[in-house]
Amino acid sequence: MKILDATQFPLQGHQLIEASAGTGKTYTITNLYLRLLLGHSTALQRPLAVNEILVLTFTIAATDELRHRIRQRIYTAREYLINADAEDDDFLQFLIDSSTDAPRDITLLTAALQLMDEAAIFTIHGFCNKILNDQSLATGTLFDQRLDADAN
Repeated sequence: MKILDATQFPLQGHQLIEASAGTGKTYTITNLYLRLLLGHSTALQRPLAVNEILVLTFTIAATDELRHRIRQRIYTAREYLINADAEDDDFLQFLIDSSTDAPRDITLLTAALQLMDEAAIFTIHGFCNKILNDQSLATGTLFDQRLDADAN
């Protein structure tokens, strides 16, 4: 089994994270989200805004948990950048050490916190519903049509 290093994980292309319950998937996703917000992707060469990142999961409870944990992690990272110290958190210390412009990073994280209510964090069926509703004319679907999450 290969241990995932969120500081080195590629942020471009197709990547798969597969792990059992309780192994840190949510923690890893929050760290990858931070890297995207701060522009750590060599492919994009710029920071992404909250409205440019899509997170998909399986359950409604998981979407709520992810939204909460991502918001909390952004806040913590911002505070650590302000204080320039995260000795008790290796990943956040990596962000501090790799930052070439801490004031810019603090501004990016502050903006992300303000936009977290607009974050695209969905279940797979929730995302499909959103696309069908947003693109109802292009897809030829009814405006108020809903996918049945419990259908076989």
